[in-house]
Amino acid sequence: MSQIPAVPGLGEMRAAQARLVPHVVQTPLVRLRAGNERRQVYLKLENLQPIGAFKIRCMGNALLAANRADLAQGVYTASSGNAGLGLAWIARELGVPARVYAPESAPAAKLEAIRKLGAKFHRIPGEDWWQIILSGGHADDRGKYIDAVRNTAAIAGNATIGLEIVEAFADVETVIVPFGGGGLASGIAAAVRAIRPDTRIIVAESDTAAPLSAAFAAGRVVDVKVETSFISGAGAPRVLDEMWPLLRELVDDTIVVPAASVAAAVKLLFEHNRIVAEGAGAIAVAAALSGDPGNGRTVCVVSGGNIDAAVMAAILQGQSV
Repeated sequence: MSQIPAVPGLGEMRAAQARLVPHVVQTPLVRLRAGNERRQVYLKLENLQPIGAFKIRCMGNALLAANRADLAQGVYTASSGNAGLGLAWIARELGVPARVYAPESAPAAKLEAIRKLGAKFHRIPGEDWWQIILSGGHADDRGKYIDAVRNTAAIAGNATIGLEIVEAFADVETVIVPFGGGGLASGIAAAVRAIRPDTRIIVAESDTAAPLSAAFAAGRVVDVKVETSFISGAGAPRVLDEMWPLLRELVDDTIVVPAASVAAAVKLLFEHNRIVAEGAGAIAVAAALSGDPGNGRTVCVVSGGNIDAAVMAAILQGQSV
């Protein structure tokens, strides 16, 4: 088990911002077009990052901040796709060998992209993959494990998204963030709260896996059922124990949306906004469209756009996925 990561201070967030400048895009904030423009909903487009997802920030800062002597045996992570892409991208730029342990359900498009970046990937049973995450490493891998969630440097990398949101939209009232392991929500919340403490932070989850909502309801971490769906990289069987104290402190509320609503959000983003979002990337938008966050000035984080072409085609054609 890893230690509870510290909430990064503004100084650490600014340092991460400077460290990441050569590697990431300062993504735009654009108005959501959904047929009801009276609502002030904006989209933070992390799908426009070089790897198509925000994970280049957290994995990038964690790797760039590491002692180079610790990287002699290479680096590795456990990921269903986007964290692996982030690690592979920065590792290639540093000339460090990278490996990704992926569950058997990982999307083929993401794994192929990891391979093209020069990293090796190993497809393993989901239970073994989850055990690597719980243990904070693989017993047989001598490389340095880069944790996308329980790592203060990774959280600081994610916090740069929050800094950009507040810099571009100073009077934002609500930020909605999709939930994977909690690193994205913690980072964005830490940054936004440091500058604009009254802003609400809402975590959006799909009903296919909603561990944070269950933890809030129970007042403690609990196990939940995870249903296989087109929404990869979001949700887990439980909130990691080390992340629960941070999330309980930093997140105001959660919204759970049906997977069908997430698919509808993917379709709407493409047809009305010309934005390609993967399932996890559209969860926050689905939550905003549900009406539960209210009608205030809202930012939805579109966390990624790495969706398999066949899945996107099925969604656009109105087929079940």
